[in-house]
Amino acid sequence: MKAIVFDLDGTLIDSIPLISLSFEHTFDRLGIPWGQGEVLNTIGLPLRDVAKHYAPDNAEEFLSIYAEFQVKTQEKLLKPFPEAKKTLSRMQEKGYRTGIVTSKRRKATRESLSITGLDKYLEVVVAVEDAGRPKPNPDSLLSALEQLDTPPAKSVYIGDSIYDIITGKNAGAATIGVTWGIAVKDDLKKQQPDFLVDSWEELRSAIKHLSS
Repeated sequence: MKAIVFDLDGTLIDSIPLISLSFEHTFDRLGIPWGQGEVLNTIGLPLRDVAKHYAPDNAEEFLSIYAEFQVKTQEKLLKPFPEAKKTLSRMQEKGYRTGIVTSKRRKATRESLSITGLDKYLEVVVAVEDAGRPKPNPDSLLSALEQLDTPPAKSVYIGDSIYDIITGKNAGAATIGVTWGIAVKDDLKKQQPDFLVDSWEELRSAIKHLSS
């Protein structure tokens, strides 16, 4: 194992409350029925695709309202998960190459990493604009691995959504699902990741196992 690549939202950053509030605000402004909050099941997919689905005639306005709300509230709500920095630091000390592959837009990704202080632990950041086809297609992960000079067979992709596990498998990488994000544990389990972990300690143990 040479490279460890992470999803961002719900994996390294506790951003689900911010995302949920941003969707609620946007739906309210545009008069879109909230229903049972089914839109939260799209977390992990490109926001533009979500906007086109829920507001086909107002996708750009959807994106604008969403982004404006996030900019105003993210510094108060965004935070790294408690052991994210510790884990990333340990991975660097052990000589692993590290990166991010996210469906988040580039500007928002950079802001999130800066606000949470995670940017200094990551060599490569691939946002939704940085690869041809978004997750669950493997393009973004393969792009990150190319920049990290690591073949998929010597890498692992770690994420909290089913789309992350599918992306990793499509790229030929090992996969680890984490249960502290958006997806229901049983849904992650159905995707058959190499490991499914409930804690950061379990995550570090899984990485160690993959490296042995």
